[in-house]
Amino acid sequence: MTGRRALLLALVLVVGLVGGFGTSWVLGENPPGSGAAAPVAAASPSLPVDPVPELLPDPDYPPLEPGIALADTTVGQGEDFQMTVPAPEGWRFVPIALNEWQWRPFDQEQSFGYVMRVEQVLSNRRSIDWTLDRRLDELDEDELDFRVVRQSDDSVHYTYITNNHLRHGFLTWLDVTGTDNAQVEVAVSGRRVDEAGLADLIERVAAGVRLG
Repeated sequence: MTGRRALLLALVLVVGLVGGFGTSWVLGENPPGSGAAAPVAAASPSLPVDPVPELLPDPDYPPLEPGIALADTTVGQGEDFQMTVPAPEGWRFVPIALNEWQWRPFDQEQSFGYVMRVEQVLSNRRSIDWTLDRRLDELDEDELDFRVVRQSDDSVHYTYITNNHLRHGFLTWLDVTGTDNAQVEVAVSGRRVDEAGLADLIERVAAGVRLG
């Protein structure tokens, strides 16, 4: 064997040894896995959500009590659109639109007390079921931390947060002419301490609304 061939043989042996050592080192630091492949869990799999804001104290108004006095009030214009609404006696009456009206106590100069609203919705010509479902979708989209407390075929009690205040809302829809459509919407809202009074008020008002 010539010196040149011996040198080439020695180089091949060195390369082989180095390659084997490198392969064993890689396999030792990163051993091949065993078993079936499985997805790796995310470090934080939960989706981001808007944090619930810290609630502020409600105004210190006396709670709305069940059984407050009601007085018939005529709203609406024209023979076909006039309604009689049993509204809380002594509350301020505020027209919002030609088909929408609001009442709130005179002594509640600040927001976040209790308020009642009545609206004619007969022009929509939609069933009460459809109107309720659509309003729930709107509330869920528009209101922060919207939650349904109780729901029936024609009404809903829910809570939501606005301007760092927890609010209780009640909505009901009336068919006053037997057309199977929602024609009148009655809404009341207030604080947690007003819940019993709100439930009583909307039930009594809804029972007394009539056309003309």
